[in-house]
Amino acid sequence: MPRPIRVAIDLRPLARGPSTGIGLILTQILEELPPRGFQFVGVSDRALTSVPVAESIEVRASGTSGGRIRWERRDLPQMLLAIDPAPDLYHATWNHGVPPGLPFPSLLSLHDLIPWVAPQFVPWPRPGFFHRWLYRRAVRASSRNAAAIVTLSEASRRDIVAHVPEASSKIEVVPCALPRWFRAATAPASESWRARFGGAYILYFGGFDPRKGVDLLVEAMALAFPDPATAPPLVLAGAANRLARDAAQSASERGLTAHLPGYVPDGELAALLGGARLFVYPSRHEGFGIPPLLAMAAGTPCVVSDAPAIREVVGNAALLFESGDAASLARLIAAASRDSATLAGLGSRGRERAALFSVDSFAERMTRVYERTAGSRAGSA
Repeated sequence: MPRPIRVAIDLRPLARGPSTGIGLILTQILEELPPRGFQFVGVSDRALTSVPVAESIEVRASGTSGGRIRWERRDLPQMLLAIDPAPDLYHATWNHGVPPGLPFPSLLSLHDLIPWVAPQFVPWPRPGFFHRWLYRRAVRASSRNAAAIVTLSEASRRDIVAHVPEASSKIEVVPCALPRWFRAATAPASESWRARFGGAYILYFGGFDPRKGVDLLVEAMALAFPDPATAPPLVLAGAANRLARDAAQSASERGLTAHLPGYVPDGELAALLGGARLFVYPSRHEGFGIPPLLAMAAGTPCVVSDAPAIREVVGNAALLFESGDAASLARLIAAASRDSATLAGLGSRGRERAALFSVDSFAERMTRVYERTAGSRAGSA
């Protein structure tokens, strides 16, 4: 029996919480690939706590502070070179972080180029121009140093080719997968969420930052229901940060009823989605779009922006509006809220579409990428 391929992998995103999109991808890699002949050694700047999947592998944490790029330049190379026996490859999982001069090849996960193509929606530390320059330099250097690059969608691949053309020949697209743990909820479980919010609701769940367009959703709801008394409840699920509270306050000022349930555990997401009359995802830019994938799997009718990566995820299984256009979104919300037949058709098509994003397909693609990268023995330039 051949020995396992030994992979050093950057687990810093998991140390920030496994509920992020990158956290989901890392969890699936660590769960699905060991049985396919891979052995992982994790590296991080901080300890991983309450992350069950990381308990089954060796994790080395530096315990040092500082910015992401500083850690990648100062601490990461030493940690990788100290791994014994040496890995067959290193997987940089957080858009940059591939040191030069490693004696083994590296794989870079460049999930998207949103900070590059839409910097106005990124909350840069000050001074913003300097951190944008640092980011672009780090992406270019990591793309040059990597033997291979994996990204989440054809839309992200096109962005990378346009802005980092020297990486064009290295890119492989591996879409996200529907988690194995996700199952459509029972009717009583979904009804409990409806009872909590006073009836069937319009739902957004995901992150809260300017790029996500939650402000646009609030504006569209006010346009779709000129008489607020006729509007269904609006549920904004996710981290209850300042932007979430601002959105709920804006909705309240317009006479709408808005709820902030905060972070919803994985085990309750299907029921939350199942209780919604409509799921709306108004994000202006994405590298993929995991929330619409989960909503489709739950059979919840979806209205989403026509951002290219989101279009790839939903296909013909959702209603699309022009990104950034509140009036266009309002028309779809109003029409869908009145048309039960359309909603039923969307729910059925969504389940079929979501089934295409299987964990087995994801694992097979990542296995091929890992094997080719380990076999390149190119190291980092």
